[in-house]
Amino acid sequence: MKKKVLLWMMALMWVLVCPAMAATGANGEDDEDPMQVFVGKQYIDLQMKDLNGQTHRLSEFVGKGKWVLIDFWASWCGPCRAELPELVKVYQAFHSNGFEVVGISLDDDAQAWQKAVKKMKLSWHHLSDLKGWESKAVETYKVFGIPTNLLVNPKGKIVASNIELEDLADKLNEVLGF
Repeated sequence: MKKKVLLWMMALMWVLVCPAMAATGANGEDDEDPMQVFVGKQYIDLQMKDLNGQTHRLSEFVGKGKWVLIDFWASWCGPCRAELPELVKVYQAFHSNGFEVVGISLDDDAQAWQKAVKKMKLSWHHLSDLKGWESKAVETYKVFGIPTNLLVNPKGKIVASNIELEDLADKLNEVLGF
């Protein structure tokens, strides 16, 4: 009886562990960025509300002749908040030369979202449907974790996903002629 239980437990572990290893690689790191499938394609428009409850479309900010970083984040996300001060610096350095950021929050609490934006002095456009992980943005852009982002060129084509902020600054220097 003990052998049967042990064999069943081993089989169950095999079924549970192998797919996870296949998805993330044997070393536990992601082999592929799920958002990479969007690189080279036009962005997909979304409709969400801003911090004041006004409805906006992503197309109001993207594909209008500027480089745009679509930044997926949430007020409760520690890693998001840790990298935001660096994004503020990149935004300040390049905004006047044709760079925008649109923050898409995965918050479900409007007050927490508004408070974080104010406290961290995030002066770019912010959108959310306040549905957390049930957000239309999560479904549309295959957001499996945050922070994450998409870099969109002036014509609305996605040119990078999950770009590190140092690489973003280098890319903006390159494309904006610095």
